[in-house]
Amino acid sequence: MTKPFIEHLAACAALAPSADNTQPWQMRWTGDALELHYVSRHPSTNVFDADSHGTLLAIGALAENIDMTLAANGVQGKWEWSRPGKQPYGCLDLPHDLPENFTIPPGLEARHTNRLPYRTDALEPGLRDKVAAARQGQQRMVVLQGNAARKALVRLVELSSQARFCNRDLHRWLFGSLRETPQEVASGDGLDVATLGLPPGGKTMLNFMSNWKRMAKLNRFGAYKFLAKTETGLISAAPALLCVVGSGKERNAIDAGRLLTRVWTQLNEHGAAVQPYYVVTDQVNRLHTGKLAPGFEDKIGAVEQELHRLLGLAQGEMLHMILRVGYPTKAPARSHRLPLSQVFVSEL
Repeated sequence: MTKPFIEHLAACAALAPSADNTQPWQMRWTGDALELHYVSRHPSTNVFDADSHGTLLAIGALAENIDMTLAANGVQGKWEWSRPGKQPYGCLDLPHDLPENFTIPPGLEARHTNRLPYRTDALEPGLRDKVAAARQGQQRMVVLQGNAARKALVRLVELSSQARFCNRDLHRWLFGSLRETPQEVASGDGLDVATLGLPPGGKTMLNFMSNWKRMAKLNRFGAYKFLAKTETGLISAAPALLCVVGSGKERNAIDAGRLLTRVWTQLNEHGAAVQPYYVVTDQVNRLHTGKLAPGFEDKIGAVEQELHRLLGLAQGEMLHMILRVGYPTKAPARSHRLPLSQVFVSEL
């Protein structure tokens, strides 16, 4: 029989962020250890496999939620991580004398994505300095200072977005992730359209764009440039831009996911709003794996070079994620999660 503590732990872990809320994980309790495995939820549209950077960030987020929950309950576990390419990703050995009472860390339930406009006032200096000092292994935070640096990063987001809007696989992934009807939203995964903060007419525009043949025709007339420009509106006005950077070695992405989640949770706990931007990292990764939209190789190559200069990256380092941060003007809709039975199993 699975201990209630383990089920509560798994439920807290499952609140972790993942690319477009895909939740590409399954937790398995063996009786002594909690294993983290990969699951492809929607293989017909999925663009991230078990060892993709985006998946590894999500696994790191899952592990961070687990550790924050254990700390809140005074429990110590021991992680053992597998070699790259092996499943499970990691196993957490736990003591047998687990507490009968369970404490849910308030930060886990408070963490969320806010895609709405933010206030213009600057991030409180103490909070900014706290997150700037955060570290996890070889991963660190970079806070962009000065208008010139911020504008340069926004330009890289725009160029990367142009490439994304011309990529058929990413088009299929995006529209396969959207959830609009009450039944779709209740399923617990994907992107609830209500969380996107769309302007009037936004849903109509999405429906119009959902057909790839139509989108490809529009792109011949520069639609991808217009859409990319539109997408930079909010990030251009952000009071703060934070970047998770560090070693680009494959499994270091798990540490990056841990750091990302810890900082994101701290920011939300202190009343700050957060929106992640993955498009730059994704397009640079696609450049190296040959999955970039044709014709963008030189442009994204230049983006990668500028990232190294702008963020002070050493050889072998990369950008993992950009965070748009500020203080909210209103509370956003919140994403749902899959039922616990779909992300956690007991092998007892």
